[in-house]
Amino acid sequence: MEYKIEIKELLIKNRSMVLTVMGEVSDQMINSHFLSKPKIVLHFINEKEDRRIPFVLSNVTYVDGKCFFSGKYTYRLDLLFWKTREEYLPFDMYINFGFADFYEEKLDIDLTPEVFETDDKCYGYTFEGNHFRFLPDKNKIRHTLPARFTVKFIDFIVKFIQYIFAIAMLPVFVIDGLIRLTDIKRFPARFNDESVLKRFLAFVFWRFSQVSSCKVALWTVKRFIFRLCYSFYKLRKVENNKITFISLRRNDITGNFAFVYDKLKDDKNLNINFILNENTIAYMSFKEIRTFTKACATSKVVILDEFTPQIHYINLKPETKLIQLWHACGAFKTFGFTRLSKPKGSPQPTRNHRSYDYVTVSSTYCKKCHSEGFGIATDNVVATGIPRTDVFFDEEYKKNARDKFYSEYPQFKDKKIVLFAPTFRGMVKETAFYPTEMFDLKKVCSNLPDDYVFIIKHHPFVSDKQPIPEQYKDRIIDLSENSELNDLLFVSDVIITDYSSLVFEASLLDIPMIFYVFDLEKYINDRDFYFDFKLYAPGKIVYSQEQLIDAISNGDFCTEKIRPFADMFFDYRDGKSTERVVNLIYKNLK
Repeated sequence: MEYKIEIKELLIKNRSMVLTVMGEVSDQMINSHFLSKPKIVLHFINEKEDRRIPFVLSNVTYVDGKCFFSGKYTYRLDLLFWKTREEYLPFDMYINFGFADFYEEKLDIDLTPEVFETDDKCYGYTFEGNHFRFLPDKNKIRHTLPARFTVKFIDFIVKFIQYIFAIAMLPVFVIDGLIRLTDIKRFPARFNDESVLKRFLAFVFWRFSQVSSCKVALWTVKRFIFRLCYSFYKLRKVENNKITFISLRRNDITGNFAFVYDKLKDDKNLNINFILNENTIAYMSFKEIRTFTKACATSKVVILDEFTPQIHYINLKPETKLIQLWHACGAFKTFGFTRLSKPKGSPQPTRNHRSYDYVTVSSTYCKKCHSEGFGIATDNVVATGIPRTDVFFDEEYKKNARDKFYSEYPQFKDKKIVLFAPTFRGMVKETAFYPTEMFDLKKVCSNLPDDYVFIIKHHPFVSDKQPIPEQYKDRIIDLSENSELNDLLFVSDVIITDYSSLVFEASLLDIPMIFYVFDLEKYINDRDFYFDFKLYAPGKIVYSQEQLIDAISNGDFCTEKIRPFADMFFDYRDGKSTERVVNLIYKNLK
């Protein structure tokens, strides 16, 4: 494979860098249906942090054994780093490039821009070959005190005038809302709360916010109270033995939390707390806000297992350490800042994820992916292993899980169990779905011997039920709502999935897998992966139900791909991941 990359334009204006890149890849295997995409990552390094951020390629075309690509994107240079953002340290930029199974760190080619311009206002700049160096001018970036005051004062005056005008228009907004209550006019579709009063108030607040830059809504009021509460509790001292677990994924102690807590609970010197609910700030009660902010202000260690937006609205004290026990194994579907320009991706200026002091992952290979996705230094990502996978090395636990399953479903004893566990489509919980019509159980069961039985396990976000044909109810059970997914792996002979991170756990048990990906190209365009799906997926890839049935009938699972996949995504297979995470927690308590 040969490749060429050129920087067509590099412009430094004020605090931003505009970068335009073009390139091509030549390979005889490339054709018009090739799904691999080139990937460019900008690697920024100062003396204390490194930061990886993807370059957004807006045009990718495949023609006659070549892939042509180009893109243009604007980056805020003053927002690249988080922990050291107030130090304005000199930093370097390198370019990393990947395509299919090829990856090169810090391209060793001449990348001198064809067009280079700088206004010399905030950043000095040098470049040599593949090495770009930025020299921040702290005084110019921060502006002078009078200049900052003037900008804020003018901004306040403009917002105040808008606010007064919106107040004057408030009776009009109220009348408009009352008219819509009579159905003479309808509320816009977004105002669909069951409560008439809530619909009316939300509509009036929305009209008010259209005129005033001061956003008036219940969630903005609660966010203000949330920050105010934290400021109050921040006056208290951090308790050096206090640990708080926070999760928006679960309302009980399960998953990684359960394994870590089990190791910590007997230490009488620790003050361990849990905040487990699914509410974001908009839906939190005032009592919940008080509990949350007090815990964050007084805990020595705060532990998360999912994106938790409340954390990023406040500035934790330096002595409070924030540890993210990310719920998923490996690095499969892109997340966070890797999804720049994609739906629901985090734009570069947001604070999302950047507050983490540590993120635990399953392997060294994942460190760069999580560094990029979370916008944090690579050294802040620690390959400890995933606590909940320790049961995969506990023979007694696995036996008990199998015995429990067969006691509840004795009809599945001595059968070939196929676990159907796809992920959801859509970007968020509220819009999540799976097109159940794409997996026709009647067709699949009728074309497989009677000793094949099926367990259905949809993602928790999917509310639609998988239709189960009446004549095959003795061969199919739906456990989407009431079973631990990991436990089902211990009884599964074959797994049918698509883009679920379940593949990592399955690879630890060496279970044959089929990837039923009827919408692969769309999924890559909308979400994408950290690695080339067609090359690295640890099983048979099929695109239709006919191919799916043939693969099961013929035992064609491409199992030779499982072991290399597991080697890539798991540094440890010793059942001691929880122990390593607990050691990290104790290290941060000192």
